[in-house]
Amino acid sequence: MKNHIKVNGKLLQTNKRFSQLKQSQKNWIATELYKLYHEKMKERRTTRKLPPEHRDAVISSLYEQIQNREIWIPYGEVEKYAFSKTTKIVKSFKKQFPMLSVEIEAEHVNK
Repeated sequence: MKNHIKVNGKLLQTNKRFSQLKQSQKNWIATELYKLYHEKMKERRTTRKLPPEHRDAVISSLYEQIQNREIWIPYGEVEKYAFSKTTKIVKSFKKQFPMLSVEIEAEHVNK
C-alpha cells in the first residue's frame, strides 16, 4: 500500500503508468491530445513542432480535462506520452489539413 493514497474515499495508485489505463481512456486521451495540439498549431500558424511554452500549455490543458473526467494518472506520464506522439501529431496535421498546411508554408516562405 506504499504506492496508494486515499482521495475522496477512493484508493488511488500514485505510480500508475499510461499503459495501465483502460483502452477507452487511452483512446480518449489520444484524441484530445491531437485536437488540442492541432488547434494550437492553427492558432500559431505553423506546421512544425510547437515551442516548449505552447506545448506545455497544450499538455496542461489536456491534464485538466483528464482530471475532470476523473481519470487518475500522474502528470509526468501524460507529458511523456505527449512527447512520444509529437512527431505523429505534426504529420497528421499535414494530412488532415492539406490546404491549410500549404497556405501556412507559403506564408513562411514569403517572410
